[in-house]
Amino acid sequence: MNKTELLSQLSEAELQSLMAAALRDMVKKEWLTPDELEKEYGISINAQNRMRMERRIPYSKIGKYVRYKRTDIERWLEEHKIETAAGL
Repeated sequence: MNKTELLSQLSEAELQSLMAAALRDMVKKEWLTPDELEKEYGISINAQNRMRMERRIPYSKIGKYVRYKRTDIERWLEEHKIETAAGL
């Protein structure tokens, strides 16, 4: 079954749901929760907690809520990149 046949069998609600999910994946949030950071970048919650206590990872805190700005995390990861011997 090709994509066109498969899509024609979906209800309008199912198609809208799939399109909304695809759009959410395409539009990246600017601010991430600890869970989202773990899912997207693979940094465990425990590692995040430890690095925050040691002031090694950029974050913001409003009340009890911790958030990570995507651009800060990407810059932080680049700053901590280890080059290979070949410079790749």
